[in-house]
Amino acid sequence: MTELKVHDLIKKKALITRESAEPIRQALNNVDLVSTGKIVLDFSGVEAVTPSFVDELLAIVEGVRSRSKSGQLELLVVNPPTRLSSKFFAVARAHGVEIREVDSSWRVTGNPPRG
Repeated sequence: MTELKVHDLIKKKALITRESAEPIRQALNNVDLVSTGKIVLDFSGVEAVTPSFVDELLAIVEGVRSRSKSGQLELLVVNPPTRLSSKFFAVARAHGVEIREVDSSWRVTGNPPRG
């Protein structure tokens, strides 16, 4: 399992743009995919995220998943700054994954089609 504290990486309370997800991409580029089947992103200190940010975040996770041999990877967002909305569900569907709230966290699962 790999755990990242998003606010420590990005240092912003509102994550609005796709570009704001870049520090997460950089941090995940160093992940040992043999031992990581789960990524936990802790959003403590973040007050807002937009669908654009979530879309980029899911694209980053797809990239990490494509580097793993099994193609299996689970994303858990703890302390999310908002509840899931239909916009976030639509973004997840576009990536071929499922996003759902479980115990006040967001769990992203599924295997998007490989290109």
